[in-house]
Amino acid sequence: MSFDYGKFEKDLETGCNEAYKEFLKEFNSDSTYISAGGGKLEAFIEGLQKEFDKTKTFYLKKHKLENDPEARRRALAVAKQSAKKCIEEFSRIQ
Repeated sequence: MSFDYGKFEKDLETGCNEAYKEFLKEFNSDSTYISAGGGKLEAFIEGLQKEFDKTKTFYLKKHKLENDPEARRRALAVAKQSAKKCIEEFSRIQ
């Protein structure tokens, strides 16, 4: 029985979207980020990357795919694509 990577990718994408929503709420309510001024986008990108790394690791473990190179490659691609969309959205909002 082969693993359904498509379902895994959809689950991870959903997880990344949820992580983004939670991170955005936290980011906007934390005065530390506001005082960053011109570095706000940079701080956002760094924080979001950490959140997506955690999400990616969580989903790989959840599906017991930590050692599957194809799953890791796909997870990285999904996380990168999700981050790109989130950063573009954040840039428009700010």
